[in-house]
Amino acid sequence: FWPKSRPKASGPTDPAGLASAPGLLRPRPVAVAMSCPFHELIKATAPVPAEAPQPVGAAMRCPFHEIVKATVPAVAPRAREIVDDFYPRMFANNPETKAFFNPANQFEEPNRQRMALTNAVLAYASNIDQVDKLADAVAIITHKHAGLGVQAEHYPIVHKNLLASIAHVMGDAVTPEIGEGWSEAVLALAKILIGEEKKLYGMAEARSGGWAGVKDFKVSAKRALTQDCAELTFVPAEGPAVSIDFTPGQFLTVHVKKAGATPRHYTVTSAPGCPYLQCCPKKIGFVSGALHDLEEGDVVGLSPPFGVFALTEKPAVLISAGIGVTPMKAFLQACPEKVALAVHVDKAPETHPFRQEFLDSGVKTHFHYTSRDGRPAAAELVEHMKGHLGDCAFFLCGPSGFVSSVSDALRQGGVEDVYIDAFGPTMSGQ
Repeated sequence: FWPKSRPKASGPTDPAGLASAPGLLRPRPVAVAMSCPFHELIKATAPVPAEAPQPVGAAMRCPFHEIVKATVPAVAPRAREIVDDFYPRMFANNPETKAFFNPANQFEEPNRQRMALTNAVLAYASNIDQVDKLADAVAIITHKHAGLGVQAEHYPIVHKNLLASIAHVMGDAVTPEIGEGWSEAVLALAKILIGEEKKLYGMAEARSGGWAGVKDFKVSAKRALTQDCAELTFVPAEGPAVSIDFTPGQFLTVHVKKAGATPRHYTVTSAPGCPYLQCCPKKIGFVSGALHDLEEGDVVGLSPPFGVFALTEKPAVLISAGIGVTPMKAFLQACPEKVALAVHVDKAPETHPFRQEFLDSGVKTHFHYTSRDGRPAAAELVEHMKGHLGDCAFFLCGPSGFVSSVSDALRQGGVEDVYIDAFGPTMSGQ
């Protein structure tokens, strides 16, 4: 249900987006005896028959979800503008929040970080009276937040700045009643997220080898896999070595002790139950470069593993490209008996991380190297999986274009169980 593109924005002659929802947001006089301050808004989207009895009462209020749903058609065309105002505003008013964000994501275009928030806000607003539809999205968001250490006290910061951005972009169209409705909606979502994140923090601390917050680990080994990929092994900096439990496919969050470094998520490539954790960063930026510079004995902070990308009961077909192989290696190492086929696309054998581990596993594989065979069409890759389309679950990880084209081809082939682990901000529609 996540929108893949935002509605076309209104032109300059319609600065508040009113043309898309006539009358929804226009200021109006408040009648002391009116039946409900948002009755006109609700009528605009769900007209009430004239003969229907109307509730009466000066102090009566409509549920905030009705307010939000009624105003979504006017807000949606301006949602990206609101989000573009929100991030600079929050960083200026609360610079401490910068520690939660990859600065590179704030400058890319299309900006997946901002698109993800835009889509999340619109999905919540559109389904505000049926939040059970948002369960999968809430799980993705809360696991990412837990890895970053987001706490209840951070949500009022988001609330304050997001409401200020809505008011700034929408202008006089935001009446006090509408502002209050959206305020209550944001607070209600925050309550859901805070509750789920509290459960995740408790789970992460209670499991074998678990901990709360950020814990110091030291590098015990470093293995070069390709020219720009290295697998790092971390053990607790203090205390006895104990088995560390997690779900294969989850990520750990690395906090490099270097000025300017913000937390990064990396798939755990070791198996559950080991007294260590491993990850394989590809050297592509400031933080991954800092990780490649680490030597044995160096210390980093780690948040416990979180994440929702996990195998199901069905046999699995693993499909990856480039460094997207990391969760597939985790699945292969933890549950080789569940893997029916592993498909991987890379430039060449020497740039393929964990190639030998897959060859040695006994699992059926199909490797496609672009330097030799050119870029594969999605349909061509799916052809190699045709014997598994009816009875397997399919797991994808890689660049967004690759994942999008292959998942589309799988669904065209009748596959329903397709699971994606996305690079970068999730739910961006890219």
